[in-house]
Amino acid sequence: ESGEPVLDPIAIESIDQAIEQDGSDVWYDKDAKDLLPDGYKHPDTGETEFRKETDVFDVWFDSACTNLCVLEGKVEPDWQEEWPADLFLEGSDQHRGWFNVSLIVGTAVRGEAPYRQVLTHGMVTTADGSKMSKRLGNSVDPVTVSDQFGADILRCWAASVDYENDVPCSDELLKVAGDGYRRVRNTLRFLLSNLYDFDNDADPELMPIDQWIMERADILTADCMNWYDTYQFNKVWSAIHNFCVNDVSAVYADAIKDRMYCDGEDWETRRSAQAACHYVLNLLVRLVAPILVHTSEEVYARIPGIERLESVHMEQLHARQDASSLSQTALHRRMQETLKVRADVFALLDVWRKENGVKDSQDVEVTASATSSQIEALNSLGEELPVLFKLAKVNLSEGDFSVSFEKSIYDKCDRSRLRRADVEPVELEGESFNLTARDRRALGV
Repeated sequence: ESGEPVLDPIAIESIDQAIEQDGSDVWYDKDAKDLLPDGYKHPDTGETEFRKETDVFDVWFDSACTNLCVLEGKVEPDWQEEWPADLFLEGSDQHRGWFNVSLIVGTAVRGEAPYRQVLTHGMVTTADGSKMSKRLGNSVDPVTVSDQFGADILRCWAASVDYENDVPCSDELLKVAGDGYRRVRNTLRFLLSNLYDFDNDADPELMPIDQWIMERADILTADCMNWYDTYQFNKVWSAIHNFCVNDVSAVYADAIKDRMYCDGEDWETRRSAQAACHYVLNLLVRLVAPILVHTSEEVYARIPGIERLESVHMEQLHARQDASSLSQTALHRRMQETLKVRADVFALLDVWRKENGVKDSQDVEVTASATSSQIEALNSLGEELPVLFKLAKVNLSEGDFSVSFEKSIYDKCDRSRLRRADVEPVELEGESFNLTARDRRALGV
């Protein structure tokens, strides 16, 4: 009658033994007096008449209270966060479970939800969409995957899928994720390899293509930060992958390789490319850090010319401008025009090369008609235009778009493998070499 609950080890042990003998239904099948020892008295009030409580704690009640302990209790001596939590993360089956019971407890105890945001994810399935089961032996063990493919590839797969729905996972899908990972890793390696003699004190005048790749990295950063803020990790990974494949590998790497490997060590043209590589690498390694935690750490430890913190995961990332304003710059518009013409030329060049048996595009000249705005954009690259087009020469005229090709009449440089009008024979150590004016100057002859 006092309403005092029985929280007594003797009573609990008695009920425990009854359940062990007859199963959990014994709680419903037997009266209270049959569940307790003969002559049992309440340890505090001395009462001998008891009733069974019909209200049952939700199965998630214990975990629904943990936020009060973790966020308000001293879990570790020097660590404590404010209540409520920034985020609760769990599977979609927890809308009625942990999420909901936590909300009930938080509202009852503190008058508000114990979280500022809730994020739910689907379940991992087999490649055909079947439920994974240890009993059936069709589960993917993350430890085994990490041993076989590497932890970063497992994280790469997780970041690439639409986790809000059920997601399939298999060795084949992990191999696909591994291919994407290697493309990004190779881009990081390419950028880093160009910085072996990076001079942080050099302040070169940046060339247009170098300014462009830096702007593209800024746009990527602004977009990815917005997606990170909204937990759209698949958009982050897709954008990073596309930037590495389409902007760096397919365009920028080809555009700077001659400057990086054939220009004089301290020429402004080469230092300009290095400055751009350094800038892009610094942004890219921070962008991939939440996903490729180990790869980014290894790259970060090797970047020259920075005030390095203990870990890349201690770095902060800030977007210089929002993506929409960056994509409206004059340079960005000119490069868009240029790359469109380049793509159209490449498509026709592939056909022409096959028909004429020409393997190296550097053996080919192109004559192209284009709009006045396109010609203005193309001419803004100056001497870098043939390099960007991977051709011996680009001739331009105004008019409706048309393209014609012919084999170059110029000699090929033995050093840079380019065909240019300024290639001349030079004697070096008793041997004759064909060299461009740039290569002659770099070699001091």
